[in-house]
Amino acid sequence: MQRPVPAASLLAVALAFTFSPVAAATVSPTNDLHRGVLNVWLENDLVVRTDQHYTHGSRISYLAFEHALTDGDIRWDGKVARWLPKFGMEPIAWRPGFALTQNIYTPRDTAITTVIPEERPYAGWLYTTSALHIRGQSSGGTPILDYWAANLGVVGPASLADESQNTIHRIRGLDQARGWDNQLKNEPDIGLRYGRGLRYTAPISGEFAGQFLPFAGVQLGTVQTFASIGTQWRIGWQLPDDFGWRSIDDVLPSSGGRTSSDSSRRGWYVYLGVEARYYGHNLLVEGNLLRDSHWVQIQPLLGEVKIGVVYSGKRWDVAYTHMVRTSEFRSQEDIDSFGSLSVAFKW
Repeated sequence: MQRPVPAASLLAVALAFTFSPVAAATVSPTNDLHRGVLNVWLENDLVVRTDQHYTHGSRISYLAFEHALTDGDIRWDGKVARWLPKFGMEPIAWRPGFALTQNIYTPRDTAITTVIPEERPYAGWLYTTSALHIRGQSSGGTPILDYWAANLGVVGPASLADESQNTIHRIRGLDQARGWDNQLKNEPDIGLRYGRGLRYTAPISGEFAGQFLPFAGVQLGTVQTFASIGTQWRIGWQLPDDFGWRSIDDVLPSSGGRTSSDSSRRGWYVYLGVEARYYGHNLLVEGNLLRDSHWVQIQPLLGEVKIGVVYSGKRWDVAYTHMVRTSEFRSQEDIDSFGSLSVAFKW
């Protein structure tokens, strides 16, 4: 039976944070430009010996070399970056980004071949992302990153989630997930996203420092509509000139590491992150919009805690993050936990 689609709701506090004037700075960015970077992510819940809910994610993304917005003659995407609203930011540079992502979702018991009424549907989500990263500062010099992105993809058998999961299970000698005949049906993914991140730095001793990295954002789309607010705290040696390391579905992406002038610097840090999201719509839980499908009742408010360690080098970065996420649907019996391994190659 098809149920009504809930109205899209946004967190007023997230919007207020995102569009509010920025506080006084502790560190000012320079006109140095970030280098190109290729990022690869693998996320899975096998690190905690489960195989349920958000069970796997893969992403590959490319960020081009930054271009200064102060240049007189800029490309068409730079003109778009100049045209987009700044919300109090003084822009310095922009860079385009592209990504391909596949996420896989299953119920708790993958040995059952029939629909499990109180469990989330089987679902695969395959999508591309085109984005603009705009780096700048407030009038007081606080570093800012704005992220504008559009998703285009598909949910359903065309996402190849069934084939991906069970092929890997065969290779590793794991049990097959037997309920993919009940997965969500093919529907298009069209989405728009905006996020903003800030960076405040507190020197500790020499090259050792701590940073506070608040962020907020919104997404409107056929698959997910939500508002998000959160922060990261990190502490380490020779911290990179970025806005924190991110997992696959963070409202902000990883922003690329070091600029060309400090490319010889190597550092490391540990971090703790927290995020709250309010969902107006989540097709991956609530079922197909345009066709009848299995569905469960959404849990609109979601919280996430993550802890990670990152090495940031001259030509590559590597990070491991462990995440704990609260319930995504009302009949969910326990929280979810999974690990994220990511590598960035820079040139």
